[in-house]
Amino acid sequence: MGVAEIARVNGLHIYWNAPDDEGDTEKQLNLISRSLNSQFRGFILAPDETLAARSLVLQAIKGRRPVVIVDDELGPPPGQFLSYVSNDEVAGARLAAERIAKILGGSGSIAVIGISPRLESGILREESFEKALSSIAPNVRIQLRRYGDSVVTHQQRIAEEILSGPRRVDAVVALTATSTLGVYFAKLAAASPSTVPVVGFDQGLLLPIQSGEIDSVVVQNTRKIGQIAMQNVSAALRGEKVNGVTLVSPMLLTRENIDDPDIKSQWEFTRYRWSEQ
Repeated sequence: MGVAEIARVNGLHIYWNAPDDEGDTEKQLNLISRSLNSQFRGFILAPDETLAARSLVLQAIKGRRPVVIVDDELGPPPGQFLSYVSNDEVAGARLAAERIAKILGGSGSIAVIGISPRLESGILREESFEKALSSIAPNVRIQLRRYGDSVVTHQQRIAEEILSGPRRVDAVVALTATSTLGVYFAKLAAASPSTVPVVGFDQGLLLPIQSGEIDSVVVQNTRKIGQIAMQNVSAALRGEKVNGVTLVSPMLLTRENIDDPDIKSQWEFTRYRWSEQ
């Protein structure tokens, strides 16, 4: 929604497209390639994989068309036609670590699932969480680590094995939206209700928090990220200087704050008329 808000003010129109499967890197690259061969004046891109998108982004920059990378660090330094707008992964990781420390009273064992090595932001999130946890709650140990992907059913199976396995954990941290959904479905499918608390990331569903299957979720301020990304494109088209790197603080969504105005504003896109763009 944030992108559309700023585009409208600046008289710009949006073409939006993405693969049905967020893990379909090849399809995303094909979409980017076709877009580069069109008359689009600028691009906002959230890469599925860091290295794969780099050459296409450099091609756009060479053509003097502004590119804003969302939630990743491709490698090329920011400049006149390249800027980065990202969720503050270090801040988000600290929110999750603080919540786990509070839930467990400062001691216990946890499983970390959804580790994403294909994106620089995913690596940073996992490393930052472990660092924050060791500082905030040194007596909470990570007993199990599992990699993530974009397949919810696979993440559900991983979560089921953890929740029913012999190595008992006191809480689960799910580092992606897919793994958060996976552990939620695993809890729903369990023969006996699981009381293991879950702290997730990036989840857009409210029901699991309202019903209690998910304790809390670190949510990105996607509206603000979108606003800043579109402001950067618009400013670059006018020849103005933009901030090379902007970090946007996330929020911790819980049952207690689910109705707070700052939280509720993240879901207002459901009432936005995209047909007006």
